[in-house]
Amino acid sequence: MKKMILASIMALVSVFETTNIVSASETIYTSMPNTDDAYYQPFRSELNQFNRDLQSNTDSQDEFVSLNIDSTDYKTEKFNYPDIWIRDVAPVVTTRLVKFRYSPNYLKKSDSRYLNNRFNKFLKGRYNFRKSDLILDGGNLQWDGKQTVILTDQVYHDNPEWTKREIVDELKYQLKVRKVIIISKEPGDILGHSDGMVKFIGPNKLFINDFSYEPGFLKKVKHEILKQAPQMKFIVLPSSYTSKGQYDKKIASAKGLYINMLETDRKIYFPIYGLKNDQRVLKLVAQQTDKKVIPIDVSKLSTLGGSIHCMTWEVPNKFLKR
Repeated sequence: MKKMILASIMALVSVFETTNIVSASETIYTSMPNTDDAYYQPFRSELNQFNRDLQSNTDSQDEFVSLNIDSTDYKTEKFNYPDIWIRDVAPVVTTRLVKFRYSPNYLKKSDSRYLNNRFNKFLKGRYNFRKSDLILDGGNLQWDGKQTVILTDQVYHDNPEWTKREIVDELKYQLKVRKVIIISKEPGDILGHSDGMVKFIGPNKLFINDFSYEPGFLKKVKHEILKQAPQMKFIVLPSSYTSKGQYDKKIASAKGLYINMLETDRKIYFPIYGLKNDQRVLKLVAQQTDKKVIPIDVSKLSTLGGSIHCMTWEVPNKFLKR
């Protein structure tokens, strides 16, 4: 009898311990430029603080790691990927992990080839993924978590040797989705990324930028989406876009673009810019989710041309090689 009681107690203890040990379900990567990189040098302090802010607001479900060969006071993986826009070179995540060709028209081919090779080296031996010859930046594709993706027509411009039908078929096949929604890229945007325009809240529901700085464009994009997905509902996110302080004359600032947030399994990391609309838009986002919304200051970093989503890449740990 004593043995039976002891066994029962041990079983209960085991269950209690198991249910209280929660391993991370995904890893969120950032990357740091080399210390001698003159282009990013004025932002080095802000980049370090960005990593600290992300890692100090994490929990057991989200594991943040910076690809960084330097000694720091935050968690790193000692691998040199010397560019901060990790989203664009990294594989796209749906129920599959797909590495598209990174060869954007806004970079010299030698630069994009080098960065693409570096990130492929990082992936090799770490993750199970498939490859596609289609040119596509990761920041130009949003997934609804089910069967739909959305991206801009930049994908057509980047792949002139492919027909539109071939591009759509390749995306459906590689990503294992049924619907591919194509929208116009923003006028004058050389990047052509959708992650400054729309973000899925869930199937058939989107946050959409108000494009207040581009009169008539909101109506156009809504019409394009509804033509391809008539059931889609929209939550318009106010923009406080400003070009003030833009760092690169060729790449538009992302300051004031609230839609460029990072969503993980349990949290939303929301960009704030030191602007008067920060808290109002944060509350609007919080009303649409049960997840905790964490404000992250990217007021200076955003003048480089991107925000939180652009500078992070989240990947489920189920894709890790065992």
